[in-house]
Order: sequence, then structure tokens, then C-alpha cells
Amino acid sequence: MHPTDYLGDDFPEKIKELARHPKVVAIGECGLDYKEVPESSHLISSEEKERQKKLFIRHLELAQEVDKPLMIHCNQAHEDLFEILKNNTSRLRSTPGAMHFFGGEGAWEKKYKYLAMGFLLSGVITFPKYGHAEEIKSIPLEKILTETDAPYVAPVPHRGKRNEPSYVVEVAKKIAELRGETLEKIAEATTQNAKKLFGIN
Repeated sequence: MHPTDYLGDDFPEKIKELARHPKVVAIGECGLDYKEVPESSHLISSEEKERQKKLFIRHLELAQEVDKPLMIHCNQAHEDLFEILKNNTSRLRSTPGAMHFFGGEGAWEKKYKYLAMGFLLSGVITFPKYGHAEEIKSIPLEKILTETDAPYVAPVPHRGKRNEPSYVVEVAKKIAELRGETLEKIAEATTQNAKKLFGIN
């Protein structure tokens, strides 16, 4: 259900059926991805952008229908993404979801707007060239999630390996370091944030 996946003009009934299943805790990874990949069949034309926008709105409708949060992917498209969210606030839950792999062009300029909408932020922040340490300090702890984005983008010190969920501890360690807090505090807070967002008892 990635933005670059083509699902036709409507979701197959099977996807709607799966979305209602109790084991499904969120809708996504959905959103917009305007990064051009030369070998991809989805080069970013104006038609492709419109197709992705329509698909994202369908995700918003599905999330509303099944009352589940969104896992949002955004790559070089934050202006359009925010505009769609702003125009569809009536479809959003009070805690509408998470901005997954948060960062990139235009992301940090929208940080407070996403937080004001109720979104949580998560990202892989361990890379040496990561340039938003001060931003991590300014995000309320109750609005932070940890993630690894397996099987790709393994955090330091596991770069070059197949990523896996157990590596999420490295992200938590980095958050603790940047914020000057204990790993235990970060682990407890982000675990509770995830449980609350995804309705996990």
C-alpha cells in the first residue's frame, strides 16, 4: 500500500476485509512519494502525483471507515501531503497516526503543524550526517515513536546488514543521548506511545 504501488481506482474488497481484522493495527504505509527513481515505472509526472494524491485520500477514507491510525510515508512531498491532511481533518482521529521515517526535504518545517494535528513522529536518526539533533530535543516525548524500517536502512552500528526490529534499541539509545535522558525512560515512553496509538493492551 506504498504510494508508488498501483491498486487501481479503488481498493480491492480483500484489502478492506484485511483492514478490519483485529490484528491490523494501522493503515499504511501510505502517503506521497515524489522522488524520481530512474529504473522505476513510476516517474513523477503531474499525472503520477495526482494518482498518488487520490490513493492517499482513499487511505484516509479507509482509516476512517475502520477507525485505525495511519502510518504515513512522505518523500519530497510535504507541501501536498499537509494540504491533503488539512483538507481532510474531519476524517482524522484525535491521534491520527505516525509520520514514519520522518525527515527529508520540507519535513522539519512542517513538524509543529503535524504535531498540532496529533501525529507522532518517528525516524531512523543514528546516521553520522543526521542534522536534526536539536529538533529531537524539541519534540514532546509523548509524540515520539522508535522504528527500524526493516528490512532496509539498518541503524548504526548495523549499517550494511539486513535490518530487523531488534535494532530499534539503537534508535532509542540515540534519542536518549540527544535528549540527555536514560534509555529506560525513552524505552518506556515510546513503548507506551506505540501501545496507545495502535490500541495494544
